[in-house]
Amino acid sequence: MSVSSFIHVNKAENKDFDLEKFNREINKKYPGTEIEQSSNVSFSYDLCWENYEEPYQFTLRMDKKRTTFAIEYFNSENRMRDYASFIVWLSLFLNQGQELILCDENNEDTLMLSANTSVEDIEEWLGQLGL
Repeated sequence: MSVSSFIHVNKAENKDFDLEKFNREINKKYPGTEIEQSSNVSFSYDLCWENYEEPYQFTLRMDKKRTTFAIEYFNSENRMRDYASFIVWLSLFLNQGQELILCDENNEDTLMLSANTSVEDIEEWLGQLGL
């Protein structure tokens, strides 16, 4: 799925994001994931996780302020369901006490995420986008 989606925590900076924990957990859940950190100060997104192993392929980036995940690519055999599950899983790592927003690449369609947002809710939202 080459259309980008963004998960954004509505705050200026997310100092609570535990990068070490996230790196451990992503490698447990998605073995073979590689991480690259950019030192280029002009880049807004300085972290990139990529996995092109079976059964999942994805490119995930995170901004320097740790407030936004950008899912640039996602593919799997059960793509829609797995993509929605991936979004739910990622949202667990952003501060749950804050407002989380899922939006499309044009920032035209949004979905507010909460602890009660289900995989089915996200699948429906993705379907409305024509993904």
